[in-house]
Amino acid sequence: MAGGNATTLLNAKPLVEAALRRFCRVSALALILGSVAMAPVVVPGAAQAQPRAGHAKAAVTPKPDAKPAKLTPRRQKSAEGARRAAEAENTNGFNIDGRRVRVDVVKAETDMLGPDGRAPAVLILHGAHGLGDGSLFYPQAKALAERGITAFVIHYFDGIPQARKAAPTLHDERERVIAEAVSYVSKQAYVDAERIGVFGLSLGGFHALSLGSRDQRIQAVVNVVGAMPSEVQRRGVHRMPPTLVLHGDRDATVPVRRAYELASLLGEIGAEHEVKIYKGQGHTFRGDAKEDSISRTVDFFERYLGGDRGLLDKELEIDIALAPMVPETETLPIRELTIADEALWARAEQGDPAPGN
Repeated sequence: MAGGNATTLLNAKPLVEAALRRFCRVSALALILGSVAMAPVVVPGAAQAQPRAGHAKAAVTPKPDAKPAKLTPRRQKSAEGARRAAEAENTNGFNIDGRRVRVDVVKAETDMLGPDGRAPAVLILHGAHGLGDGSLFYPQAKALAERGITAFVIHYFDGIPQARKAAPTLHDERERVIAEAVSYVSKQAYVDAERIGVFGLSLGGFHALSLGSRDQRIQAVVNVVGAMPSEVQRRGVHRMPPTLVLHGDRDATVPVRRAYELASLLGEIGAEHEVKIYKGQGHTFRGDAKEDSISRTVDFFERYLGGDRGLLDKELEIDIALAPMVPETETLPIRELTIADEALWARAEQGDPAPGN
């Protein structure tokens, strides 16, 4: 029996070894399949989730009284190149509440000065983004000087101590600085204080119109893509000097209806005015529209600040070839808003790009 058992075990040995080999192969295969199952599936072209550093944190609900995160101010472009190209001179400017307000001047051509050596003057007011690269302001100043009108580029934000200088609630503070700028310009020996105009773009246009409605020293106003501030309208507008309104029919910041509202207001008070609506233009004029706005502005100021000013009749001139005319039966209601409600330049406070305004 013993010999038989030994023979049986010897015969079974190959079978056991074969079974062990099969078991090892199955285990190895199982390990490989398990590793593949644990690996992420990568689909070509699909966006891959970014790995997180450290442990995931639960979302934190801000406290009701928590202050909003501070906005990083937009870096301002330099207007130095445009200033030099226009041959603008830095003046000493003026002080208001201990703050120096810079003023650049492009003087009228010498051979176009009057017998007394003085010339008409135009203050140029920038928009909510400041001067930007200067391309919307210094070329206009240069064009005015070439036609015998001295142009002053006013850095009126210099007089505002608050960080958010274009805030609607600071309207009166900005206007006080601009009124002081008018006084500064009128005192210059080479300026005829009886012939002063204001050019304003966007936020500057709001201020040009507001100042023109109450400051008797202003003899002409050019408003580019701005509007009469609603609070000023609420208080009542009873006078305006000759006014030129330039606007784009695709302006998404200050809707073109504000230009028609302004035209209606100017007509009601009997102010001499012209309105030009540029088809396809937005809050910044480009190409031919920009060039036309510059020459149209110069012609307007020359007409009303020059020797033959005031010869135009008081009928409304509106270019309907480039813009749809408002039906006579349709009225354009003035928005019942105060200056604090105006959000037309809120983008500037949030840092959104908007060239030159």
